[in-house]
Amino acid sequence: MKKHLLTLAAIALATMLAAQPRTAHRHNNNGHAHMPATPSIIVEAQQGESFQVYVDGDQINFAPNSKVIVENLDSRLHEVIVVLTHPARKAGTVQLYAEPNGTQVIVDYDHRRQQMLLYTPQGGHAPAVNPRPLPPLPLPEPAVIPEPAVASDQWVNEMVAILNQQDFDSEKLTTAKGLLTNGMLLTTNQIVNIVKTLDFSTSQVDFLKAAYPYCSDPENYERALAVLTFSSDRQTVRKYINSLQQD
Repeated sequence: MKKHLLTLAAIALATMLAAQPRTAHRHNNNGHAHMPATPSIIVEAQQGESFQVYVDGDQINFAPNSKVIVENLDSRLHEVIVVLTHPARKAGTVQLYAEPNGTQVIVDYDHRRQQMLLYTPQGGHAPAVNPRPLPPLPLPEPAVIPEPAVASDQWVNEMVAILNQQDFDSEKLTTAKGLLTNGMLLTTNQIVNIVKTLDFSTSQVDFLKAAYPYCSDPENYERALAVLTFSSDRQTVRKYINSLQQD
């Protein structure tokens, strides 16, 4: 009877250990992360951008951060999805194996091109299940997020005609902002044509702030700001753009 009870206790302890969930440690750029002892994945932003991490479909950090360590992973291939909290909400995916010292995933973001890259400086590998060593896995190719298409001038001109038929500036602003969520980018010249349909400077400033993340040539955005009558309004939009670039 005593031997039977000891066997049941051993099975219960093994079940509890196997059921331990993965853990995640979040660090900012000033934090000091320990070296994880369990198979882990370390996701860190190259330029300090904040993001959220999903591993095998599970959200790891609900509060955005610039560095996340995911521990207690097994030896199978894991899918890592990184979603930036940048207004453009860029996302990328990479597949890799966790290692005891942490397989690193670097998040890099090109603000000018609004393009995100994920890459691993080191290649993870699964432990051998037989005496023969497994060949090292190749480094995953960077996960490049395809850029959305740029809207045609004909489509924008049709939208401008619709805006000009609307009587109230608030209605025009709502319609103009709706054009930004159709999955296409706008050129600076197209944004200028849309801004000119708005009657009030407050509406123009509001739209120019909203349109910047969807501009295909942000290096020319000063042309759009030239539509604004008051220099104070132009400065307001510039400060907003600078705040996006620092996030």
